[in-house]
Amino acid sequence: MIWLPIIHYKIFGQSMSITLQNGQHILVNRCAFFFKQPQVGDIVAAKDPRDGKILIKRIAKKEKQKYFLMGDNPAHSTDSRTFGMIDRKNILGKVIFF
Repeated sequence: MIWLPIIHYKIFGQSMSITLQNGQHILVNRCAFFFKQPQVGDIVAAKDPRDGKILIKRIAKKEKQKYFLMGDNPAHSTDSRTFGMIDRKNILGKVIFF
């Protein structure tokens, strides 16, 4: 498999609306966090710790190497309120274009 620094994803669902809409295409920079840590407010692609599926969420809280992710539309989001904080290793990159 070829490793690419930029990955394309399509948004499914309403968890990040009003920022990101269902069907919208985004780009994720997988190199964004090579030299700096993810910060509160960053929109990131991350692996769901339950099943490994890719989630697009905003970092709402940071404690050392653990991150609390939330959707911008909490009423329609499955996020860290459900699965808890995630490890840094589960953050794949930063959303850079939407």
